[in-house]
Amino acid sequence: MAAFNVTDCLVLKIEENDPVKDRVDNTIYILYDTKEQTYVIRGQRECGTVRSGCTFSYTCEDENGLVDYLQYVICHESTINEILYNYDNLPDNSNDITFEFLQKHDHSDYEVGGYNDRKLSRARLIKTLRILRNVFNYYN
Repeated sequence: MAAFNVTDCLVLKIEENDPVKDRVDNTIYILYDTKEQTYVIRGQRECGTVRSGCTFSYTCEDENGLVDYLQYVICHESTINEILYNYDNLPDNSNDITFEFLQKHDHSDYEVGGYNDRKLSRARLIKTLRILRNVFNYYN
């Protein structure tokens, strides 16, 4: 496997829509690190009254484990927005890719496609995660 060289990298953004509060409750970015052969997860819960928002970072080796995690943290009553981005400015090392970086550079210019207000579907998420793993390039 070639070194992780992010020139173009697909990043999936999932926003959990809170049906009660009518706002985005959870934002999760997912990309695939081809060097480490792991999915990289960067996320943040919506800001509360006491804290400014809880960011989190995880890695996962396979799609099924990642979907299990997403099904746990996203309420089954919520809908989600799925947006697929093509970032061309990510750091070479996935450990340097933070939620703040992804959010700062989150722009429609990078958007490849997306779907709003959909129910979380295990089958669709696994297919999308496989796209992240299998669609890449190594050019400079």
